[in-house]
Amino acid sequence: MLSNQKYTSKTSISLMLLGLLPFISAIYYLQTYDFERGLAIFIHYSAIILSFIGAINWGRNDLEKSPKLFYLSVTPSIIAFSAFFLDFPDNLSLLAIGYLVAWLIDFFLLIKNKEFLAYIGMRSIITISVIYLHIYLM
Repeated sequence: MLSNQKYTSKTSISLMLLGLLPFISAIYYLQTYDFERGLAIFIHYSAIILSFIGAINWGRNDLEKSPKLFYLSVTPSIIAFSAFFLDFPDNLSLLAIGYLVAWLIDFFLLIKNKEFLAYIGMRSIITISVIYLHIYLM
């Protein structure tokens, strides 16, 4: 079970799943009420979350002091910010690619440590879900 390992808990799993609600709510809003506003909400929330994912590695670098980790940690934020300069659906494509890149960064940085296997599994499930929601809107 995912919640049995050191870096996962029922709380972290619940919070991660709750993080999907704004994506789903924005899709509901754009399909039911106002497409433009709902899409803007979706894109802005997506960019914020993608930037946050990169910031996690920035925080890890406080201990590791690796220039490579600094570069990798800002990559998701740069991708997220760049999406604001694109039109629909290219902005969604870039954000989806950004989530894949962020997942690959985490995967290759954490796979060596067995303690993070459950976290990687949890991140994989949520990343696939978020990428699917981006593709769904295209």
